[in-house]
Amino acid sequence: MTLEQLEAEVLALPKDSQVILLARLVERLGQESGIDQEIAASWAEEAQKRDEDMNTNQITGIPSEELFQRVRASLQYYCMK
Repeated sequence: MTLEQLEAEVLALPKDSQVILLARLVERLGQESGIDQEIAASWAEEAQKRDEDMNTNQITGIPSEELFQRVRASLQYYCMK
């Protein structure tokens, strides 16, 4: 399975499943890479706040396709340096 295929499958999941998967991945990455748990907790708190703000229409998000396009462009830029 390619990364693109995996991404397509993840994007086909319901949003709540995507959020759960993301939380699990972030948690696992934090455990394996020695991320400072205080920093990880701060980011988790910020993510929760942003989620609540989106749910109450205090902020608007961007479509996931646009987000992934931006991330890919950034990765390509930094990988080519």
